[in-house]
Amino acid sequence: MRRLGALHDASSRWLFALAGGALSAVVALYVFEVVMRYGFGAPTTWSGEAVQYALAVLIFCALPDVTRRGAHVAIDIVPESLPPKAALWLGRATTLIAAAACVAAGWVVAGEAMRQLERGVMTNAANPIPRWPITAVIALGFGSAALHFMRQAFGRA
Repeated sequence: MRRLGALHDASSRWLFALAGGALSAVVALYVFEVVMRYGFGAPTTWSGEAVQYALAVLIFCALPDVTRRGAHVAIDIVPESLPPKAALWLGRATTLIAAAACVAAGWVVAGEAMRQLERGVMTNAANPIPRWPITAVIALGFGSAALHFMRQAFGRA
């Protein structure tokens, strides 16, 4: 089990690095568009679309590692005011609820990605591309985050 957990952690770190690459792409594409539009008077038709796709990749590739590290926003007024044992059980319960929400969202999104692949659905854009790879990245992010939540819920002492 430890090896699977280590593999899951490594894949989350790899996805986080991919998210960093997507962020770099977003910045580069914005700079490119500004230079082309205002420097050369030749705006692109594709850079805005590429930024939208990169933002989806950025968010959902970063999600698993953010979840792994517990780096998401947490409002912990209630847990800090509880006795340690009660705070532990509240933490487990909320972590399981978060896992269930991610599993549900991932399941729905994965089903949609499969439907998009089967039907050949394209993006609604000036330069359409297949939708399913973007949707699949979203499902992957939710699924991996759900697994991290479950590991956290059952791995605490």
